[in-house]
Amino acid sequence: MRRRQKIGVIILILFIIFVFGSYFSVPKEELDNWENGIYWINYPKRAKPVWLGGIPTVKLTPELNWSSQGYSFYVYTYKYKYEKPNDIAIVIYYPSLYVIDVKRPDGVLVNVYDGMLFQNITLNTNDRTVLSIFRALRERFNLTDADLGTKTPTELLFSADSDFDTLKGTYTFRVLCNCSAPPEIIVYGTSYGLLGTDSYGRDIWVGFVKGMVNTLYLALFTTFMIIALGLVLGLISGYFKNLLSSIVTFFLEVLTALPILPILVVLTWVMSRQGIGAHVEVNPVKFMLLVSILLVGKFAKTIRIMTIQEKSREHVTASISLGASGVHVIRKHILPVVLEHSVRYFTFLMPRIVALISIFGFFGLIPGVNWGSFVVEALQQGALYGGYWWWVLSPGFAMAFLSLGFALMMPVDSSLTFS
Repeated sequence: MRRRQKIGVIILILFIIFVFGSYFSVPKEELDNWENGIYWINYPKRAKPVWLGGIPTVKLTPELNWSSQGYSFYVYTYKYKYEKPNDIAIVIYYPSLYVIDVKRPDGVLVNVYDGMLFQNITLNTNDRTVLSIFRALRERFNLTDADLGTKTPTELLFSADSDFDTLKGTYTFRVLCNCSAPPEIIVYGTSYGLLGTDSYGRDIWVGFVKGMVNTLYLALFTTFMIIALGLVLGLISGYFKNLLSSIVTFFLEVLTALPILPILVVLTWVMSRQGIGAHVEVNPVKFMLLVSILLVGKFAKTIRIMTIQEKSREHVTASISLGASGVHVIRKHILPVVLEHSVRYFTFLMPRIVALISIFGFFGLIPGVNWGSFVVEALQQGALYGGYWWWVLSPGFAMAFLSLGFALMMPVDSSLTFS
């Protein structure tokens, strides 16, 4: 194996490790709920990736101090060393009576909420928390009524003085409730996860992984179907001389003469139905079979020509003269040769099927979430002009890395073509 092919193998192994590592890094619940906007309602909106810096979003872990007569007392400790966070969310699991306060690093105790809590709240949007925090810090910061409209409760809570400098140190959130499960307290920063979040609060890394898995699944099985179908049709039309082989040969000639992409677009649209949100829904198996049939022509014709050439060799004709069956000749003499070509063709075809699926996903003609639909959502939410370049480029880098691995594995003298 040449050096460039070894590098290609290493790249593909690294890519496979990346795919499996990425998939297992994301909880299945999040993958299943990627398209469920309600699931992500308590996540930060349009946060940047953590590797770009900024204030990380943190979910605080509670400590149960005591529980008595149906009431529980939970303490959440938060060591803060950044600029002011954007907001703080209180996530509950069912309505209960809550008393929530915060002990600041300077020892000031601020009452946040006192009373029945029926749904999740954020400090900046809940009228009760807004007024409670404002009243608790009004005298300390010399606040006026005008400040109520210009300063958010979270900003006040994390301010050191009337100049509103950030107060860093340990904040202690205390919750008293008649609940069996503690509420979640989420401090929203400006960064979250490996790829940030979108306008709905969805973790973009989850969408990237789901799109990657679906794209590679469709591409891998479609490529295998093209190879398998091409081998069968090529061997039948090249080895046998009967009505069936004539029909197969004519069928392959028709396929190679057709304009593949326009026909594929039209047939996919005919096979699909419009689902919720104007999304086109196509059965994945039907789609893979359709793509396989339309793209199998040239490969099957190549297998046919190779079969005819191998069949005419002296050792093969001698084997046929001695009474060897067609199945034996194909398995013993022809199949090893065409399989070697099939492996080379697979390395050529796989990245192109990935690109084809992504293009169809971009136009909404592919089932499920894929890299194409992932990029479309990024463009629809203004990622390209809003500076969220990592959202648009992440699938492009992944496809380029995959294509590079397959390209280095291909023989330099390969004459494979694709239509």
